[in-house]
Amino acid sequence: MSIFRPPKINLPKPGSFWRQLAKIVLGTTISLLFTIIAAQLLERRQRAKDRELSALMVMGNIEDFANAIDGIVADHQRMDSISTWLLGVSVEDLEQLPEENINDLVVEALTYRLIRFDRAAENIFSNNIETWKNMCNFQFINNVGNCFSRMHNVEDLWNSRILEEEKYTNEISQNPDSYPGKYVCTKWLRDPRVRSIMEKNHNYTCWMSYQADYLRHLNKMNMEVIGIKEEKLKAFMNDFHKEILIEEKAPNEDDYYTPKLKSKDLGTLAPYQKQLDSIYLSL
Repeated sequence: MSIFRPPKINLPKPGSFWRQLAKIVLGTTISLLFTIIAAQLLERRQRAKDRELSALMVMGNIEDFANAIDGIVADHQRMDSISTWLLGVSVEDLEQLPEENINDLVVEALTYRLIRFDRAAENIFSNNIETWKNMCNFQFINNVGNCFSRMHNVEDLWNSRILEEEKYTNEISQNPDSYPGKYVCTKWLRDPRVRSIMEKNHNYTCWMSYQADYLRHLNKMNMEVIGIKEEKLKAFMNDFHKEILIEEKAPNEDDYYTPKLKSKDLGTLAPYQKQLDSIYLSL
C-alpha cells in the first residue's frame, strides 16, 4: 500500500511579492511619465507652430496693406501733378481747349482708387482667445493691435475722402444747369468743394506714403518681439501669393450673360399675349 505524498509548494520568499509589485508599479509609472512628457513636448511643438503661423498671417496681412498703399501712391503721383497744373490755370483759359482734351485730364485727376484690407487675419487674431493665450506675448499683441488700428484709420480717411469727392462731382453731373461752366469737367473745377479736395491731393499722397513706411516699421518690431526673421516672412508671403496654375481656364464672366428671352419665345405667355392682342383689336 503506497503512502500519498502531497506535492511540494514553493512559497515565495518573504518580501519577493512586494518587490515584484513595486517593479510593476515603477515600470508603469515610468511608462506613463514618458507618455505624458512626450505628449507635452508634441503639444508644445504644435503650439509653437500655431503661434508662428498666426504671427506670419498677421504680419503678412500688415505687409500686404502697406504694399497696397504703395500702389495707390504710385498711381496718384501723376494725378498729383495733373491736379497741381489744373489748379494753376484759370478755368476760363482751360475752357478754350477742346472738351475731350480737358475732360480726360480732369477725369484722371479726380479718379481715385479705394483701398481695402483683408480682415480675415485680423478676425482670427482679435476674436480668438485661444490665439491670444497661445501667443504668450503681450507686447506683440499690443503692437499688432496698433497696426490694425492704423490700417482702419487709413482706410476710413482715404475712402471717405474719395466718396465725398464723388458725391460732389455726381451732384454736378446730374444737375449741370445749376452750375456755371462750359463743360461738365470745368463745372467740377469751378466748384470750391472739388477744388479743395484736389488741393489736398499732394498732402494725402505724402501722408499715405508715410503710413506705409510706418506700418513696415511696426512690422519689424513685431518680427523682433516674436522672434521671426524678415526672410521667413517674405518666404511665407511668396508661398501665400504664389500663382496656382491649373489646366482648366477660369470662368469668363461675359459667358454667363445670355440674351434675354423674348416673350414670343416663352410658350407659357402665349395665351396672355393673345388676350392682349384681342383687347388691342377691339379698341
